[in-house]
Amino acid sequence: MTTRKGRFRIGVEVLLLIVICIGMLVSGCSNTNTEVKPEGTTTPTAAPSPMTTTAEPTKSPAGTNETEASNDQLNKSMIPEGVTVQKVIKEITVNKDYLKKVELLTDGGKLVTISDSKGEIVLENIEYDGVIKSVNGDKVIVKVEKGQEQTLTITSDIIVEDEDNLGLKSGVEIEWVINANGQIESVELDD
Repeated sequence: MTTRKGRFRIGVEVLLLIVICIGMLVSGCSNTNTEVKPEGTTTPTAAPSPMTTTAEPTKSPAGTNETEASNDQLNKSMIPEGVTVQKVIKEITVNKDYLKKVELLTDGGKLVTISDSKGEIVLENIEYDGVIKSVNGDKVIVKVEKGQEQTLTITSDIIVEDEDNLGLKSGVEIEWVINANGQIESVELDD
């Protein structure tokens, strides 16, 4: 259901995001601290990572790895209520330092997570494929591939990629991405 063009676009978006993140890391690392501090017993605190795109993690229970626990919490908060991970579809290394993990959800979505070498999540979203069943204004009912029906609200501020001018109508294939904030990030129509 995903076209080569759609896969290429998603690949380009991921590559662009990785380049931006690396640029942010490099620019953050090049800052030098010119402030002179007296020697003392104060311990510097780490600034939050500019690459984290989701909510602040909760504290992990004692005896667990804090990074793993916080990433598990972020993954769980990304998944819609009542939906669970069915299985891991693939887990690959990207650009030597990043891990891309794609998990199939019980609602037919694919949870895509990219984390850096420290295990911190730098990108997280859910991708869906389906066929439009009906449209009523900005409400679109979709039969999700390998899932049930979902009702989407596609407002006028969401850009819909529609190269073949198919429009939002019954029978048209639709792909959409939900970002870490639970909002529709992109929509693509295909015949």
